[in-house]
Amino acid sequence: MYKTIKGIAVGILAVGILSGCGTNDENNNTTEKEKTEQEASDKKQEHKEVGLGIVGNYGKVTVISEAEPYTLEGNKNVDYTLSDIKMVKIEDFTEDAVTLAWKLGLEDVSELPDSVYAVIGTEKKKNNTDISIEFTGIKTMAAGSKQIDVIDEDFAEENDSAGSNMLSGVEREEQFAVLVEDPDITTLKFILSSAFDSETMTNDFLEEQEFERTLNKK
Repeated sequence: MYKTIKGIAVGILAVGILSGCGTNDENNNTTEKEKTEQEASDKKQEHKEVGLGIVGNYGKVTVISEAEPYTLEGNKNVDYTLSDIKMVKIEDFTEDAVTLAWKLGLEDVSELPDSVYAVIGTEKKKNNTDISIEFTGIKTMAAGSKQIDVIDEDFAEENDSAGSNMLSGVEREEQFAVLVEDPDITTLKFILSSAFDSETMTNDFLEEQEFERTLNKK
């Protein structure tokens, strides 16, 4: 009888040890997962800087030069400001940079080069009319001798679904980011799109505007 009780006790103890090992393994796996997620979050936060917008999530972003904001004046139909105009270097990419990889025709972040250069800017727009209008904002940028279609080449894509249509009284803030080859460019030329009646397509509210901004080394 004593041997039987002793055998049962040993069996229960063995099961308890095995169960404890399983629990420890699960806890270790959970801890490692949480640690990995926290490291990824810390990396994103480390790369954040005021005025970088979504591009600050793409990796280590270094501001090389920046320009003064531009504000449209003398037009009562639309308000427009372009701010946070910066030349940046992006490297040490995070997984969020996959949209940049796709823009370059690559499948994955791991295929990106060691670093890329880009011009970024933040657009604030408002439709002051009492009807729906079409207003794109910046549509073309010249960086040195290269002309870039900002709408097609933009890789800060969180606002792409918004389109150019703006209902009466609507205000929008959007960021663009376009790749450039020469980080030492000092002059940027922009073309601001026209604004027109969404229904009749008549170009009544704003003609295309061209303006320049000088990039100053930071």
